[in-house]
Amino acid sequence: SVALLASTVGLSAAAAPKASITAGSKVGQKVLSRARRLEQNENGEIDYTWVANMSLKFQGCYHTEQWNEEADGDEDLRISTQRLVRFRLCPSDTCSMESAAGCKEGYGDYIISMDEYLEAYFE
Repeated sequence: SVALLASTVGLSAAAAPKASITAGSKVGQKVLSRARRLEQNENGEIDYTWVANMSLKFQGCYHTEQWNEEADGDEDLRISTQRLVRFRLCPSDTCSMESAAGCKEGYGDYIISMDEYLEAYFE
């Protein structure tokens, strides 16, 4: 949950969600502006005008390791770790806090860096 995620990085979890975050809210807009859809079109552009009746459902945290292209010295880390949050954008009328998936149809899966997600959530 977001509360566990926040406590892991030392943030207050007092504002843990009781419901999904609507896409049109301040938090929802900030998260979406920085997120990347897992399936994008060829030019990478996405039209977000349709999200007015959608909600964000937290899916989980993921760590990925990748080669650090900028490492050039003996002391530089050769492998870097990215901390990511995955969330699902669901139609608000079918988004469920009780269901881990949030919704079963009409959704899109997105990722964002953990730092950006938490910054938007606790702003």
